[in-house]
Amino acid sequence: MKKTLILFLLTSLFYNATAQKSINVADTIVVGSIEKNCPGGFDAFKVYIKKNVHPPVVAYENRKVGTTYVNFVIEPDGSVSHVCTILAAGSGMDEEVVRVISISKNWLPATIDNKPVRAFCRVCVQFFADFDKHNMWVEAEQIN
Repeated sequence: MKKTLILFLLTSLFYNATAQKSINVADTIVVGSIEKNCPGGFDAFKVYIKKNVHPPVVAYENRKVGTTYVNFVIEPDGSVSHVCTILAAGSGMDEEVVRVISISKNWLPATIDNKPVRAFCRVCVQFFADFDKHNMWVEAEQIN
């Protein structure tokens, strides 16, 4: 009986030790960095945001500016998912930022033991305006 109990305990310990070494890609999310995960780094991301985010007409008409904070996940294949606003600016600005980040692709996935895993990222996009000169623009900022 004692030998069976000892064998059972050793087997369960061995199983737990080997199970902890394997990585389940679908369940792993690490904190990522736009600097590391965006091809070209954060400067390339800023250019992408400036080029693709168009300030909404309703924001300009209502003379609204603000900052939209967004979370998203970079999948192991380099695609983006789970894009959501965590702090809203309103007047259509949030939807525009979510749209542009959602269509971005070819990100560099995070890796653990040379295996790609999901990475959680956060960014803010600021909307600025000079209403006297009829000008509105955007800038991306890193969140540390």
